[in-house]
Parts: sequence; structure tokens; C-alpha cells
Amino acid sequence: SSVSIRPLLFVTSLSLFTSKEKKIEPTGATKMADEATVKSLSETIQHADQLFDENNFQEAYDLLQKYPAQETYEIKWRLARVTFSLSKPQPSPRKEELVREAFRYAEEALKLNDGDFASHKWYSILLDAKSSLDGIKERVTQLETVKQHMQRAVELNPKDPTSWYILGHFYYGLADLPWYQRKIVSTIFATPPTGTYEQALECFEKAEATQPNFYSMNHLMLAKTYQALKQAGKAKEFMKLAANVAVLNEDDKQCKEEASKLLKKM
Repeated sequence: SSVSIRPLLFVTSLSLFTSKEKKIEPTGATKMADEATVKSLSETIQHADQLFDENNFQEAYDLLQKYPAQETYEIKWRLARVTFSLSKPQPSPRKEELVREAFRYAEEALKLNDGDFASHKWYSILLDAKSSLDGIKERVTQLETVKQHMQRAVELNPKDPTSWYILGHFYYGLADLPWYQRKIVSTIFATPPTGTYEQALECFEKAEATQPNFYSMNHLMLAKTYQALKQAGKAKEFMKLAANVAVLNEDDKQCKEEASKLLKKM
């Protein structure tokens, strides 16, 4: 999703020594240099998050690319996020190139820090996006891995609404799987991953309760899930919200178009 993630409340200090080296008390000049680097990182990610929140994806991407220490976790996962957002309005083959680039950043971010929700969140999103480029069999093969990282993101930060949304979308996708894809799933897995509309609804409702109106697509998915569960009144309520969203980015545009079409059929 292109939903923004709030800036983290901390910045990991840059170590002056490796685990194999003897700890040496830094000099005044070294301390100042280290503090300047941390400040530069803090300022960079705050500015990048602001640009991202304002849907200035290309500017955010360029800013992150200019940061000198590219092997920094806070830079890597943000590059994954913004590169994926840049891919959405692009035609093929540029879209595919950007998705694969975003996945590389997500993969690297996870290696740098697997104890933060953002690394698991964006790895799950981009593993699914990348595997879908490689065909239905590859996407199905990666379902369980995608699910594990989604669940880990929620465990690490249950207060992040987009993590709940992503997990809900996963459950909805499994519940809504066409018969021919179910057949592929059953041939790949001895015990296929499962998902129900009830599980999806619980996740979408948790996302909305955590931060109301945080994402237009959550309204759309609530509407579609209520519709699948034969709760027409609730479905129409959220479909109207989704159809009337102010379009600020590609996700809002897609949401408005799909909701407007579905609303006419209700």
C-alpha cells in the first residue's frame, strides 16, 4: 500500500566499533561527527516521510538515494515503500522493473533488521507483488511465506493500521480465490493456507478502529467483505465512503473507480 507510516520515534545510534573490536572512548571530534551523522539520518527520514505523506514519491525517492550510508535500515525500508508507490501508475515494463527494485530494498532491509514491524510488512507486500509477476504458481508458492511476515508485522506493532489492512487483504484474497487457483494451491501445499471473510473483516475492523479513515482502500475492502457476508446495509455504508474519497494518489483513484462501479450495482 502507499499508506504512510509514521516516522519512528528513535534513530539507531551508529556504533563506533565492531563486536570484535575493543571499545574505545570516542574523542570530542569523533563524537561530534557521529552526532552529525545521526542528525543527518534523522533529518533525512523525517523529510522523506513528510514528502511521502504528501504523495511526493519521486522527491522522497531522490532524497533517500542521496543519503551517503545506503546500507542503513531506516533508508532501506523507506526505499522499498516509496519505490513500490512509484511503480503503481507506471505502464509495463517500467512497473515491473520498479516492483523488483522495491523488493530488493525490502529484502535488504529485512536482513538489516528483522526485529522491526516495517521490515516484515514491506517484505510481505513486495514478495507478493514480485511473485505475482512470475506467474500464478510462483505467487501461490509464496503464500505461506507472505502470510508469516504479515503476521509477524502485526505481532511487532499491533497499533499499525496498515499491517492489519494487509493481513485482512490476505485473508480476503484466500476466501475469494477462484476455483482454478484453489486447485493450484491444493497441488502445491499438503495443507493449503486458508482464509475466511470473517478473518478478513476482523482485520479490516481492527485497522479502522486503530486509526479511523486512515486509508481509502480499507473502506473499500470493508464494503466488499460485508457484501460477501450478506450484510448489505454495512456494505453500502462503506462503499459510499470509498466512492466519495478525495483522490490524492493512485490508490485513492483505484478505490474511487471500483467503489463507484460496485455502488451502482447495489
